[in-house]
Amino acid sequence: MPSLLVQSCSKSKQQPGESVPALELYSGFFFKIIKKAKREGAFNDGIDLCILSAEHGLIDSDADIDWYDRRMDADRARYLAPSVKSDLRERAANGYDDVIVNAGKDYHQTIDDISPDFPTTVYTIDGTGIGDKGNTLKRLVRGQTTPAACDDIIQILP
Repeated sequence: MPSLLVQSCSKSKQQPGESVPALELYSGFFFKIIKKAKREGAFNDGIDLCILSAEHGLIDSDADIDWYDRRMDADRARYLAPSVKSDLRERAANGYDDVIVNAGKDYHQTIDDISPDFPTTVYTIDGTGIGDKGNTLKRLVRGQTTPAACDDIIQILP
């Protein structure tokens, strides 16, 4: 069964002037890693990708969206939390072995208390900086590691 990767959106975005698939819109560091793996045909087919957007909540990577400028903050996270938790629970119940979250502190507030009766294991990519997190993400999306093999880098929530 596949894993579900939840990648938070990025401030850095393309400005296409029209609706585009979410994955095409974002151009931040982690999205460059994901897009390069996909472009090279190296993206692990055992991983499904969705995006935690400060504007839209949890969306599919191929969902058409327009450019926007909204930051995730504590208030926005509290507002989005009920729908994000519900959507994530529904997705996880559809047969994922685990959920892997790559998101910053403010984004994590949308899922902080989701684990107690969640239908599958939830991991978070952790590291001492963006480089460590990027390296872990790269190895995950390229199928070079699994959450269970990265206990020192990926922590189970909470």
